Amino acid sequence: MNYLARILAVTTAAFTINQAVAHGVPLPQHGGIMDDAGLVAVEMVAKNRTVELFVTDDDAPVDARNIKGVLTVTSASGAKKETPIAAVSGNQLRSQDVEVPPGSRVTALLTMADGTTKVSARFKVQ
Repeated sequence: MNYLARILAVTTAAFTINQAVAHGVPLPQHGGIMDDAGLVAVEMVAKNRTVELFVTDDDAPVDARNIKGVLTVTSASGAKKETPIAAVSGNQLRSQDVEVPPGSRVTALLTMADGTTKVSARFKVQ
């Protein structure tokens, strides 16, 4: 009986570790910063006073056509600026006329395509 319990424990541990590795935060595909926002993963790319967000679910692009949101940038000194987030194409969203200096924190509050589900992605810019 002790032998059977050991085999069961080892098998359970192997499956648990495999599941934990399979559902981690995906690697960035566009050179940005990733955050697991619960239902989806969000990648943020900030450059030239523009923030682009890419939304994925299990490494598959999520159609961003009807996703809306607000981007909040909090600088290291505590100053906040909010800008709207709009769909661009595919799984890409964009917020324009926003500066993201090093040391700032960025929060993207997204309302998903169903109009009721909200997700929040948080990023710390180095």
